[in-house]
Amino acid sequence: MAPIWSLREFLGRKRQALAAFRAQLTAQPPAPVTLRAAVTVAAGTGLRPVRVRDHTVLSDSGPGLGGYDLGPNAPELLLAAMASCVAHSALAIAADRELALDELQVEVTGQIDYRGTLAVSAEAPVAPTGLRYTIRYRGEVSDSEMAALQADLERLCPVLLAVLQPQSLSGQVERM
Repeated sequence: MAPIWSLREFLGRKRQALAAFRAQLTAQPPAPVTLRAAVTVAAGTGLRPVRVRDHTVLSDSGPGLGGYDLGPNAPELLLAAMASCVAHSALAIAADRELALDELQVEVTGQIDYRGTLAVSAEAPVAPTGLRYTIRYRGEVSDSEMAALQADLERLCPVLLAVLQPQSLSGQVERM
């Protein structure tokens, strides 16, 4: 299916939406928006339908971890969230600057050492390592404009910053 609008046309509409939202935030600064994701593990399969607002993303593990490989695992979803956030932040910055982008792609890669997550080796890292993003673009945009976009992206992308500057996290266990 062919796109209804070009990326340049979308960026023009996004610029208008961002301006209206900024005006709203300036007029009546709201409290921070609460974000929520919830999972109820499916009995018998271990599938993890992740609910976010009115959306569901199915998370699973591969057969080596007892799963069915019916969806991405949690570390892959972390990379997916980062790729989506980098792309969205890049679009917002490009819209604000009226950059002439015709195509934008973001890829995030990393590694995970299951020896760490499964407590096979105390020396193996548990968290994903070697995280890297690559932005590929096509359009009438100079190298200096893209370097400035990247600098602002690394200052304004919420998921990227949550990984680079980890936030405090509290947890609890409750009996149902």
